[in-house]
Amino acid sequence: MITTKKCYSLLLMLMISISAVFAQSKISGSITDSAGIPLAGVNVIIEGTTQGAVSDFDGNYTITNVENGTYTLNASYLGFSKFTQSVTINNEDVVINITMAEDAESLDQIIVTGVTNPKSRIESSVSVTTMRPDVIEQSAPRTTAEIFRTIPGIRSESSGGEGNSNIAVRGVPVSSGGSKYVQLQEDGLPVLLFGDMSFATADIFTRYDSNISRIEAIRGGSASTLSSNSPGAIINLISKTGKTEGGSIATSFGLDYGNFRTDFEYGAPIAEGLISIWVVFTELVKVFVMQVILLIMVDNSNLILLKNLIKAM
Repeated sequence: MITTKKCYSLLLMLMISISAVFAQSKISGSITDSAGIPLAGVNVIIEGTTQGAVSDFDGNYTITNVENGTYTLNASYLGFSKFTQSVTINNEDVVINITMAEDAESLDQIIVTGVTNPKSRIESSVSVTTMRPDVIEQSAPRTTAEIFRTIPGIRSESSGGEGNSNIAVRGVPVSSGGSKYVQLQEDGLPVLLFGDMSFATADIFTRYDSNISRIEAIRGGSASTLSSNSPGAIINLISKTGKTEGGSIATSFGLDYGNFRTDFEYGAPIAEGLISIWVVFTELVKVFVMQVILLIMVDNSNLILLKNLIKAM
């Protein structure tokens, strides 16, 4: 039998629980760059907690179930300085609009993608995003196309596995699939010169690995005038030159999917003045191999012709 004292105790606990629920609020807002362009994929975290959010394609973010108190809100994004602001929650929702400032250190980088002459980033008139391996590793991409999700204005879907991804650019009509308005390059050379083929997109023929020193992306601007099939963007995977001696080895595993991969790279100068010659030679080999693969995919009879050429040699 429930006594009066127990009833009061239950009522008091219920009131405390209800007040705790109503004491939770949310932090929301929009994130843009200095030009007012929305930024997607920005990580917004309440410091010292596990609560956070990622901005959507329109730059909006929302962090829910925030209890009363004073917190430090942090926002970080590739190529931009870290944003920090103190926020106080007191039974009300708070709106904080964030403007990300470009990282001053990245302005001295030399841009070689989508320009007639290499120049520093601060002198370049095009919108450039540069990604280096240490930043790419933080997003833990499973495929090459998933790396491009951190580029502002680009949306990537890797529903087909390692390759054949769908890549769309803000402001450009969405195609039926693939990446018809984006050109992928390796050291300035197009992976596919004429665009996508049926179930054979550019990311099938290239892979991001430990031999890549950085990725440069040009969105709009000179992209459509200095390259074919690229009114939306040029994404250039730039290899290490071997100028600095050293290397690395790494192995990755899939936790809930079948994946095993080992990357190894080592580079060093061959001799004084021979670094550039070696780079040119390796790129010529890449182009030759890609052309052979394309010939075989277009017509299997080319495989027989290729075997006869090898025998003749």
